[in-house]
Amino acid sequence: MSSDWPPYGGDSSGDGAYVYHRRGVNTKAIIGIGVFAVLSFYSALLVSTRLDHIIAPGNELGGLFVQVPGTDASGEQAAAESIEERINILLLGLDRRTDQPEGDPYRTDSVMVLTIDPYSKTAGAFSIPRDTLVDIPDGEGGVMQQSRINEAWETGEYFADYPGGGPQLAMDTVEYNFGIPIDHYVLLDWTDFISIVNEVGGVDIDVPEYAYDPAYATCAYCYDIYPVEFIPGPEHMDGDRALAYARIRKSDNDYKRIERQQLVLKAIARKAASIDTIINDPIGMYNKFKGAVETDISDFRAAGLGALMTEVGVESIRTVSMQPAVYPCDYCDAAVLLWDPALVEELKAQVFSDSRVINDTASVAVLNGTPTPELAAAFSTYMRGKGVPPEKITVDEYANGLLYDTTIVVDTTGGNEFTVQQVAEWLGLPPDRVILATDPQATPFLNTSSGVVVVLGSDVEVVSWDTGELQVTTGSEG
Repeated sequence: MSSDWPPYGGDSSGDGAYVYHRRGVNTKAIIGIGVFAVLSFYSALLVSTRLDHIIAPGNELGGLFVQVPGTDASGEQAAAESIEERINILLLGLDRRTDQPEGDPYRTDSVMVLTIDPYSKTAGAFSIPRDTLVDIPDGEGGVMQQSRINEAWETGEYFADYPGGGPQLAMDTVEYNFGIPIDHYVLLDWTDFISIVNEVGGVDIDVPEYAYDPAYATCAYCYDIYPVEFIPGPEHMDGDRALAYARIRKSDNDYKRIERQQLVLKAIARKAASIDTIINDPIGMYNKFKGAVETDISDFRAAGLGALMTEVGVESIRTVSMQPAVYPCDYCDAAVLLWDPALVEELKAQVFSDSRVINDTASVAVLNGTPTPELAAAFSTYMRGKGVPPEKITVDEYANGLLYDTTIVVDTTGGNEFTVQQVAEWLGLPPDRVILATDPQATPFLNTSSGVVVVLGSDVEVVSWDTGELQVTTGSEG
C-alpha cells in the first residue's frame, strides 16, 4: 500500500543594537545584501502565515564572496554532512501594529528557520506554528517556563538578566526544543514590511481568488477601519495593499491567508532580486534594509550570505511546515499546540538532510518479506527521517505473499546508483545484495513503477521501532 504520510508543504523589537552602518559599500556587495534582505522578508512573511519556519543551521562565514564554506573551488564536499555544517538563520516576524511604539517587547507571530547548505548551494525553510508549546530555557541548562514559541523573544526582552536578551532566548528556544543550532537572527515587523515593498517599487501579483475583509485595520488602538477587496487577476500593489492582501482572512480562512502570503513573499523576492531594482538605487536599498531589519549579521557576513544566496536562487528554496506534526491541547488552560517529536524529526529531514537525498532519491518500494508485522512501514519511517520525500516511498507489508531469507536492493531501471547506495548503506548491506536490472534475480521486480525495490528478508534485525532503523545481521553471502 502507498505511504499515507502527507506531502511536505510550505505554507511561515529590539532597540536596534545589532544594526550596523557602513561606508564605501560597493555595488557587488549591495547586490548580495539586497538579495539576502529579500530572502529575509520572504521568510519572515512566510512565517507570518502562522506556519513558522525554521531555516538554515550551520557554519561560520569567513569572507565576502568566495570565503564561504562550500564556495571553494575544490568541490571535495558535495553537501553538508550534518545540521551543524549548515548556516541556520532564525527569521522572526514581530507583531507590532503601526500605532504601537518601537522598542517595547512584542510577540513574534512568525517563527521560521532559513537553512543554507553552502556546499551544495541549496536552501530550505522550516516553519514553526506560533502557538506551538515549547520549553523556554533559562540559559543554565534548565527550563524557565513552558510557553508558546511566539513568546520567547518577548520573554527574553523582559528578563534583562538573560544573556543576549530576546534575540538569544529566541535562538536558544529553537535549538533547545527542536535540535536546530541557530547562527543568526533577523527580525522584521509589519511597518517595515510596508516600507520594503514601497522601496522596491511595489510588487505584481496575479490574484487567483476573490478575497475580502469588511473591517481591515493595521493599528491596535485606532478607529481607522475600512473594507478591502481583491478581484481575481493581475494587480500591482504598493506596501499597504500588499500587506492587506497578506493579512486578511475574513472571507475564507488561515490556510488561504497562508497561500496569499506566499504569493506576496515570492513577488517581493522576484522584484527585489532583480538587478535593475538594486542597481537603480543601491545605497538606498542598502540603507532601507539596514533600517528595516534588526539582525546580528554584520555587513561583512551579509555580503557573503547574499552572494551565496544568489547561487541558490529564490524559487529553489524548499519550504516545509511543522503544521502536520502539531495538534490542539485538549487539557490546557490556553489555546496552544502540542507536537509529535517523531513527526517533527521527519519534517526537519525534508530541509536539513543531505540535499542529494532530498533531490536525487528515486522512487522506492519497500517490501516486507518476513512474518514480522509493519517492518516495511518501520523502514519507511527511517528513510523519511533521513530526508527521503514521503511521496517517493511506497510500502507493501505482504510482498505478494512471499517470504524472503535475504534482504536485497534492486535497481529496476538502472541509473539509480545514488539511491541504491544510500539504501544499502542504511541497511548495512554488502555489495552482492545490490541487484541490477540486468541480473536474472531482478526479473520478478521489473514490473513495478518504482525505480528501486527494497526487499526486507529474515536477516533483518530491528534496531529501533521508534526510528525505524533496521540492520542486516548476516554476512556477505547472498
